[in-house]
Amino acid sequence: MKILRVNLSNFNKIYILLLFCVTHISVAQETEKRYLDTSFWTIWNVDYQLNNGDSVFFEGNTRSSNFDSYIVDGLKMNRAHVMLGYAHKLTPKLYIGASIRSVFEPNWNVWYYRGFLQHNGQIGGLLDFQKRLQYEYISPNEIEDKPGDRSDFGRFGFWAMLGKSFPIGNAKFRGEFSYEIFVHTNDESTEERLVDLSRLRIDFYYLLNENIRIGAFAMRDTQFFFAPATLPSYDEDGNIVQPAKPERNLNLITPVYGLTFKYSFRTKEDCNCPGEGREKRRKKLMKK
Repeated sequence: MKILRVNLSNFNKIYILLLFCVTHISVAQETEKRYLDTSFWTIWNVDYQLNNGDSVFFEGNTRSSNFDSYIVDGLKMNRAHVMLGYAHKLTPKLYIGASIRSVFEPNWNVWYYRGFLQHNGQIGGLLDFQKRLQYEYISPNEIEDKPGDRSDFGRFGFWAMLGKSFPIGNAKFRGEFSYEIFVHTNDESTEERLVDLSRLRIDFYYLLNENIRIGAFAMRDTQFFFAPATLPSYDEDGNIVQPAKPERNLNLITPVYGLTFKYSFRTKEDCNCPGEGREKRRKKLMKK
């Protein structure tokens, strides 16, 4: 029986080790896990790819779930965003870029400013292995004067994805498995945990052609909080309804299901291909 050995680049090894360490720290303490109502997302992506490998990209997103207030009541939509970004090709596998995202929530408009470095590689020539390091600065702006306060903060993000394209008959499909985690950079408040957010996600795409892909995904979205100690609560007969709880870590888990659509504009590269000039002249003559 032969053992398959996969040689990863130093970049891949360092990235996997870093992701493992951060994840291990985030789950080392005992936590209370609370499951929230399922959320349904739609994600719309459009990107314009330039001849030099750079790209401009746009994303729209909507989120709907049972919530106490909505930005669109009839659709139970409690959040939406639009994002615009640019990625510059440093090498065939390495990209650097930035994006700005405007998020609409009940009573709030939140701005996300992101810079990122992404590496697109492979494992053993079998699986696509993409990694991204990013930093976000988040600036909430209150639309209506409501109770509650939110401050600006920054966080680092680590994202990794394994993917593979494959045919089924004449149709082309693609599967992806990804994990993303965000780490706080503000240490002033003891109520903030090291990890702010994590997302475990599985995508399945149908590749309609080179430019269009349609997909569906399932995701486990987890927000990490610090919960203070609470006293027990009683009903009218003096029975305990909710026992006392000590100080603890609190994980709010949201199951997410969604649909995605992506369209890519590709600029045509100049080509001095044999016979191309003759073919263009032939088409001009046919039009006449």
